[in-house]
Amino acid sequence: MSRVSTMQQTQNQIQGMLNSQVKVVDTQRQVTTGHVAEFYKDIYQDTASLTGAKSLLARLEQHKENDNIVQSTLANYDQALGGMENAATDLKEAVMGAINASSALGFEGAVEGAFEAVLGFMNSQNSEGYMFAGSKKETAPINITDMSDLLTALEPPTDIFDNDTLKRVTRIDENRTLETGILADEVSLEIMTAIQRITLWQAGTIPTTAPIPTGPAGPVTTPLSIEDQAFLIAEIENLELLVRDLNEFRGENGLNQKVVAETVVSLEVQIDQAEIFISNIEDIDSAEAIGNLNQANFALEASYNVLSQINRISLLNFL
Repeated sequence: MSRVSTMQQTQNQIQGMLNSQVKVVDTQRQVTTGHVAEFYKDIYQDTASLTGAKSLLARLEQHKENDNIVQSTLANYDQALGGMENAATDLKEAVMGAINASSALGFEGAVEGAFEAVLGFMNSQNSEGYMFAGSKKETAPINITDMSDLLTALEPPTDIFDNDTLKRVTRIDENRTLETGILADEVSLEIMTAIQRITLWQAGTIPTTAPIPTGPAGPVTTPLSIEDQAFLIAEIENLELLVRDLNEFRGENGLNQKVVAETVVSLEVQIDQAEIFISNIEDIDSAEAIGNLNQANFALEASYNVLSQINRISLLNFL
């Protein structure tokens, strides 16, 4: 005679139902959160790779943020250096025009315009403070306000500069740093010296910086005296050199702009790659997760049905 027993079968089905419930809850969480697991312990085999990738991603994003700030600063530098170059060119043309016309008409005004342009650009500010002041962001790098102040300054006028010597250095990616800072004295001392020389001459004082002219000193008159012509002709070479030097400063700044721009593009690629790597470990495929949830729900429903049928089985059915 066969023995009829349903206890073990019932226990097995109950356990299967509980397992199905756990799987449904897990797949529901995956669909809702979009993540493979809620805790690192559930993906322990990938924890080291995941934390390393997230740390790298955070650094890459910080580099990109820093580089964007640097790009803005370099663009401001380019604008200021371009203005400085124009001011120096205008000053050179004013000198050449006075020589060619043998006239002082408009000469002094052109010199003062160049001074004001240089002063404005060198004392320009951005959100961080004075751009050309080095680390002394709260102090204007040029401490004079009027062209006549050059008469009492040193020759060359090194004492009119209050910037320090600390240039900004930025880590632009994981492996490189770039010196991007520009100081007021390094880019404007030459043109301030040229303006000082003309200002002294106009005040009747022979400048002591090279090339030292013969006297007597000006002011420049109409028509130009022999001494005025000799003085201004000698200034042309200095002015041409400082225009060239300003152009080189601007070129170096332009190279920095190119390097930083290319670095930002590279960082964006690396950030995308890091995010994909993290997603492959951490995130689920939505379509696959929904499919798994449907299967889990189906299995759970089936276990409910089987368990219900077992619960209705009685020995009376076999008697």
